[in-house]
Amino acid sequence: MEQDRAQEPAPPVGQVVERSLAELTDAEVDEVYRRLLVPTFRPEELVTLGEVRATFTGPDAQPSDVVLADGRPVGVMLGTWYAGRRALLLTYLALDPSARGLGLGGRLVREVLPRWVAASPGALVVAEVDDPRAWAADATQGDPVARLRFYGRHGARLVPLPYVQPSLRPGAPRVDGMLLLRLDATPGLTGDVLATFLADYYVDAEGPAAPADPQVAALLAAARALDLDALWPVDRWADVDR
Repeated sequence: MEQDRAQEPAPPVGQVVERSLAELTDAEVDEVYRRLLVPTFRPEELVTLGEVRATFTGPDAQPSDVVLADGRPVGVMLGTWYAGRRALLLTYLALDPSARGLGLGGRLVREVLPRWVAASPGALVVAEVDDPRAWAADATQGDPVARLRFYGRHGARLVPLPYVQPSLRPGAPRVDGMLLLRLDATPGLTGDVLATFLADYYVDAEGPAAPADPQVAALLAAARALDLDALWPVDRWADVDR
C-alpha cells in the first residue's frame, strides 16, 4: 500500500464535497480505507475493512465524514459512541498528503465534530494519540509532537493516565505508548464517565472479561479518581506516567 502510494503522487485538492461512509459505494469505502487509513495508522491500531463497513455503513452507522476532492478521498474522520452515548471517541482522523497544511483537519475537528456531539449534548469527547516518547516522527504517519500541538490549538486537554489502547482484534497486541486527550469543554463531568467509556471500549474490543484484567482495572480506577475539570495542557505530555 505504501509503495503504491509513493508511486502515485496525489494531485492538488480540487472541487471538494463531503459524504458519510454510508453514502459511498463499497468500492469508494475500500478506497478510503486503502488510501487514507492504511498508510496513516499502524496495523495494530486499525480495524479491518470489514469492521469499518459494519460500523460506519450499516443501519446503525456511527458518525463519519469523508472529504472528496474531484471525487477522490483526501480526508476522513470517524467517531464511535460509547457508554450509552455519553462518550464519543474520535476513532480516526486521516488526511492525504495533498490535503495537509490546508486547514482541512482543523475544520473537521472544529466544525464537523461538534455536529456529531450535538446529537448527545454534554458528552465526553476523547481521542487517542501517539506519545512522542514512544513513537518517533514518521513521514507517513506524522509527527506526534505536531499532532499534540494541533489538538491543543483546538482546545484539547491531556488526560494524565498511563493509557493503553485495547487490542482491536484477536491476536493483536494492546498498543502501549499512547496518550488520551479530552476534546470537549463540558463542565462538571466526573471521572466515572471516563471510566465507563474505557470499560465499554475495552469490552467492545476485547470481550466482557477485559475490565477484570489487572492493567485495565488499574486504568479504570485511575480514571475514576480524576478531576476532569482539572486536566493538563497538551504540552505536559512528558509528565504523564508510563
